[in-house]
Amino acid sequence: MSRVPAGIPLAAWAEIDLGAIRHNFRALRKLARLQLDPRKGRAVDILSVVKADAYGHGMLEAARAIAGEGGHFFAVSNVGEAIALRRSGHLRPDDRIVLFETTLPEIVPFLVAHDLTPAVCTLAFARRLDAAARRAGKRVAVHIKVDTGMGRLGVWHKAAVGFIRSVARMKNLKVEGLFTHFPVADTDDTFTCRQIDDFSNVVADLIREGISFTYLHAANSMGLGYKNRIFNIARPGVSLYGLYPAQSMRSVVALKPAMSVKARVLFVKTIHRGAGVSYGHTFKALKDIPAAVIAIGYSDGYLRAFSNKAHVLINGVPCPVLGRVTMDQVIVDISLALCAGDVAVGDEAVVLGRQGKSVISADELALWADTINYEIVCNLGNRLPRRYR
Repeated sequence: MSRVPAGIPLAAWAEIDLGAIRHNFRALRKLARLQLDPRKGRAVDILSVVKADAYGHGMLEAARAIAGEGGHFFAVSNVGEAIALRRSGHLRPDDRIVLFETTLPEIVPFLVAHDLTPAVCTLAFARRLDAAARRAGKRVAVHIKVDTGMGRLGVWHKAAVGFIRSVARMKNLKVEGLFTHFPVADTDDTFTCRQIDDFSNVVADLIREGISFTYLHAANSMGLGYKNRIFNIARPGVSLYGLYPAQSMRSVVALKPAMSVKARVLFVKTIHRGAGVSYGHTFKALKDIPAAVIAIGYSDGYLRAFSNKAHVLINGVPCPVLGRVTMDQVIVDISLALCAGDVAVGDEAVVLGRQGKSVISADELALWADTINYEIVCNLGNRLPRRYR
């Protein structure tokens, strides 16, 4: 995220609605309790994913909002994020922080020192962690990642029982959780249901051996659409921030987008008939066009792929992007905006979000850029200064 000295006027910024994040947490917690059939005597919990600086929304601020709603279980990607969250002062001392990306042996001392919960998927890492915990006089809780088809990190499910048996024997580790991940929950129900079955078989085999778990999880934002009797904790990520991983989820839960992005008008001009616009002159005016230069570009996370495709909102009216997006600015056609009022230097243009009755969604931006809404908010939120409501 860009750092701007206090008091300096912003030309472009992201606004984060913390009330929307709180609403989404409540809605997802309610959905989780409906979709996941908890083990007898245990309520369904929420593991809030705040990695990647909460998908561009601000990890510390998002975690504080979630903690205010009773959320006390968080997931991050790496040890740097985890330590920053632990030191923030926003969490209770016993709040859990799970790390998804923990294979490098060098991070083991930090995991032990800061009471973090790593994901484990190699015996070498587990042994080193066990030894470090023994030296510190601690017992470290771990979650073991089982690969049921993601093909990324994790022990393959057919080898998982023996692996988990070995880790469970390590005296200074507590196998608290077991989890997997869904790669095609939005496109292939059959494959996803088979993943649930494979994971359930691993759990059943281990329970027969007397090895049980406090937490079993796989239900990411899209996975919350699957009812099952095995998982007892949901793991929403992008949906916490009001985005849907697939359109089908809109009928399942009502979410509120938390991010909007705004930028100021820097310059107003006329592009004369026949003139080219921006690098490469990929747009040429067929008539005189009133235009505005807006203070946002690809250095701010506004993708070059939006060139000649996207629009921004000025005076509540869509204004098409003309030519290529540049590093710091974009040029837009304000013909229709002028029908709704004047356009002057300093006026706000909405890049993402609502202005008047018009809306530009992360889904719409993703469609223009041939990407996913996750990338849109991560790019914009992690590069622009943020303001919180």
